[in-house]
Amino acid sequence: MNSLVQTLSISERHSILDAVKCIEAGALQIVFVVDDLGCLQGVVTNGDVRRYLLQGGQTDVSVTHCMNRQFRAVPVDTPREDLLKLFDLGYNAIPSVDVEQRLVEIYTRQLAASPEVPVLARARAPVRMSFCGGGTDLTYFFIDHPAAVLSCTVGLYAHATLVPRSDRQIHIFAEDMGREEHFDTLAALLSASDKSLLATIIAVIKPSYGFDLFLRSDFPVGSGLGGSSAATTATIAVFNELRQDRWNTYEIAELAFQAERLCFGIAGGWQDQYASAFGGFNLIEFENQRNLVHPIRLEDSIRNELESCLLLCDTGISHDSGRLHELQREEIVAQDSQTPLLHASVALCRRMHRHLIRGELRALGLCLDEAWRLKKRFSSAISHGRLDSIYDAALVAGALGGKLLGAGGGGFFLFYVQPQFRQRVVDVLSELGCQTQNFRFESSGVTSWRTKIQ
Repeated sequence: MNSLVQTLSISERHSILDAVKCIEAGALQIVFVVDDLGCLQGVVTNGDVRRYLLQGGQTDVSVTHCMNRQFRAVPVDTPREDLLKLFDLGYNAIPSVDVEQRLVEIYTRQLAASPEVPVLARARAPVRMSFCGGGTDLTYFFIDHPAAVLSCTVGLYAHATLVPRSDRQIHIFAEDMGREEHFDTLAALLSASDKSLLATIIAVIKPSYGFDLFLRSDFPVGSGLGGSSAATTATIAVFNELRQDRWNTYEIAELAFQAERLCFGIAGGWQDQYASAFGGFNLIEFENQRNLVHPIRLEDSIRNELESCLLLCDTGISHDSGRLHELQREEIVAQDSQTPLLHASVALCRRMHRHLIRGELRALGLCLDEAWRLKKRFSSAISHGRLDSIYDAALVAGALGGKLLGAGGGGFFLFYVQPQFRQRVVDVLSELGCQTQNFRFESSGVTSWRTKIQ
């Protein structure tokens, strides 16, 4: 029972004079009459008392003689919108009753805002598909040579949920890996010797509160879609949602690179973090001075046609992108001939960019084939017999071109297939034990929001 109920309610056994005193003591000029069980029986205003007295009534009789039994009451938890409409119709005080008609609350025009309640934060980050330029986004190359990557994001996501706790404990649940980590404090996490990627991200952010963190993904581990970067980006974004001084998109990407590449030690480039953070089609340029993300604005017809002609194929072969990047770096350092290949990849990337924005999609598909053959020359570990067989079979069936996504060695192929050949390519790939997957382009990057804890 709130204070207004105590102040503005009287028992039906009280007199009319008692009601007048109660009315005069309050600013609302009203009193609510309840029975011995607290059930609302009627309402008395100054006007009700005056009319009763003018008819010859006495003040020492029960208040029930002058109370108005035709009153408006609302159920408990009536929406604010409904209350505001009643106030706008002229009501100054509205009684609220429970299912047994007991007076529970009295609402006034000074209706208080709803109290702040605990919230949880959520975020999702899309994975990327790189058309060309992968490998040039490695720092040891673009520190001396301008680099570029052409990529887009698709509607497959890493999902993060952050539930703050009232204590300092930290609980991490990586659903895809079937792994849980529990720490009594942030200091215990920081001192742990065998931290997961998620724990490493937390060590970079250093939140000042305890929490439960949940992560799940729409894609398999080792897909070549930049999944670890999407997971890292989503995790950073979910903490960012609860910050007052929020990081911008470049800062989120840079923190993701720091956590994943430098602190956790997964070898690789920069494109995945930027692609997942910014989303959409982008030409991403890497230089010694700064990295820049250039959004690509495509006509709807070009975007829709490209989506119809691309086919995502899961080879079922997992790969270790970090180890592949390490091998590529070793071979580039050992062979000066690798640098011209990377320059050729950058030039091809810019050519594909021009084809894309002009809607020259057949030329783009043929460039995918050129990009794949160029990429295979980066390292002997990028492809092998089974992958070559899958690729060659797709081309024989009608694909114009394609490439293995990610560092290589396994994961997903991306093929450009014109509609009349699509089913034939799908059938051939199925016979080879591969699974094809439909997808939609995602124009947004990492997205975060907060909601009340139910």
